[in-house]
Amino acid sequence: MIKVLFAGEGGQGVQVMAEILAKAAFGEQKASTYIPNFGVEQRGGISLAFVIINLKPIPYPKFEKADFLAVLSDRAFARVKQYIGPKTKIIFGPAVKTPKFKGLKLNSQGLPAKVWNIFVLAQVNQLGKIVAAESLIKTMDERFSQQFAQNPKLRELDLKALKT
Repeated sequence: MIKVLFAGEGGQGVQVMAEILAKAAFGEQKASTYIPNFGVEQRGGISLAFVIINLKPIPYPKFEKADFLAVLSDRAFARVKQYIGPKTKIIFGPAVKTPKFKGLKLNSQGLPAKVWNIFVLAQVNQLGKIVAAESLIKTMDERFSQQFAQNPKLRELDLKALKT
């Protein structure tokens, strides 16, 4: 069982990352749950997304400690510290200024901020070996089909973020 917690602020794509990961796992015939937790995220509130992926049915969709914690903002980190266990791998997104815990601090790799969530998702997936990259791409294409049809350059940026 793999437990992932995505944490950020409204507008950072936290819910999108979780949705794509859970659907990609489901597409690979794995059991997956996605539980959103947010308030007034459109106004910059904290947004959390809990994802569990397993080969067997998942008995309960929440967890006490995450295997992977992806943090996209400093404010969000303060809200999720209780989910850090001794084996939790923490991934700090490019917008996090000063990580106070040991973890992987991602550099933006020159990618625009609008695709940082896909970049963080790719890093979590690579570290956890959760799903095949092709499954993420397929799910991303389905999720953003209208946006990609209107702006094909956006798909190129997302693909670059996934492969970086």
